[in-house]
Amino acid sequence: MNQPVTREHRDGICILSLNRPDKLNAIDAALISALNDALAAALECPDDRVILLRGEGRAFCAGNDLEASDAQAAGGIARADVQAHAEALQAISRKLLLGDKPVVGAIHGWAVGAGFEWALNCDLTVWGQEARAFFPELGLGLFPTGGVLSLLPRIVGLARAREMFLLGEKYDADTLQGLGLANRVVPDEQVLEAALGIAEQLLELPASAVARWKRALRESSTLSLEETLDLEADALVAAICQQAV
Repeated sequence: MNQPVTREHRDGICILSLNRPDKLNAIDAALISALNDALAAALECPDDRVILLRGEGRAFCAGNDLEASDAQAAGGIARADVQAHAEALQAISRKLLLGDKPVVGAIHGWAVGAGFEWALNCDLTVWGQEARAFFPELGLGLFPTGGVLSLLPRIVGLARAREMFLLGEKYDADTLQGLGLANRVVPDEQVLEAALGIAEQLLELPASAVARWKRALRESSTLSLEETLDLEADALVAAICQQAV
C-alpha cells in the first residue's frame, strides 16, 4: 500500500509529496495524519533546513475527498470525530505557517479547497502554467480553513477575497500571480526544478535568521491568525455536523 505522503531528503531540502495520484491527491484522514507527521519530522530534523511541498501525478491537491466524506457521513458522524478532523487539518497549516523553516510550494494541476489553502500557507510558491485553483467550500456547505480568512484579505483585499470565497470561481496561475498569490509561474514540466532552485537559494541563508524572519513576519502581519484558525475549525465542525443531521 502506498504511503499517502512521501518524504525525500536532498542536501538540506526535505521534499514532501502528497501521494494519492489516482485521487488527484484528494484529502482524506490518512493523508492529513501522514502530512502532519511528515511536517513534524521535517521541522524537528536538523538536517532539513527547507521544506518543499508538492503533489504526485496530475495535480497538487484536489481538495477534500468527497467519496470518503460521503461514506463517513452515511455511517454517522460524531461531533468529537469532526472536531478532531478539523483540528488535525488546522495543525497542518500551523506547521506550515508557524514553523521556523521556510516552505516552498510546487503547485501543478489542481489546487482546490484545503489544497489551495496549503499552497497559500507556503512561504514561496512556484505554479505551473496550466495550474488552476479555487475555493469550493461554501458551495458545498462547508467552510474554508488554513487561516485564509485572515491571510487572503491581507493579500488581495477584502472585496476580492469575498468574491473568491462566495463565487468559488476558478483562477489560473497568471491571475494568481497578478493577485500576489503566486511567486513564479513556469511551464508545468519545470515546476519541481524551479521550486528546487528556490529551495537551494534559501539554503544559502542562515537558518536562525530565516526562523527569526518567519516569527517577526507572523507577529507583524497575522496577529489574529491563531484566533482565525480556531474560528475556522469551529465553523467547519458546525457545517459538517449540520449536514449530518
